[in-house]
Amino acid sequence: MIRRAFLVALAAGPILAACSFPPTTMTPEAVEAFLATPLPPGRRDLRTYTEAGIDRLVLLRLDAPEAEADAFAARLIPDGLEAGVDPGLGLLSTSFEGWIATPPEGSFGGEAPYDGRRSVKVVVAPAEPGWRRIWVASFTL
Repeated sequence: MIRRAFLVALAAGPILAACSFPPTTMTPEAVEAFLATPLPPGRRDLRTYTEAGIDRLVLLRLDAPEAEADAFAARLIPDGLEAGVDPGLGLLSTSFEGWIATPPEGSFGGEAPYDGRRSVKVVVAPAEPGWRRIWVASFTL
């Protein structure tokens, strides 16, 4: 019985893998539409990673001037970020270049449900003087 269940699971793996789409990137305009908020105007080094299937996962990383980064984070997490909070971003991607396994020292983090069917997780950390690095994960539930 166990052997049969193992063989069924082994056969189902490739079928299930075929049902998901490969990761892609998004334009800044598409990211803004998905997040329903504008990206920081002074941003640089925007990197995106998405996975789509039944649900959608959007990961992004960017640098922005401090005030613009803080305003962007406040639009995504209206209740504010907390020092040292790890909203679990490291669990969401291992293949996205520039993604974090754990929040860097001096970072702020938070998460919030967004419009009932979506969740947003954010970490903001110091980058070079006057700049912050932002990691955002947004996914449909």
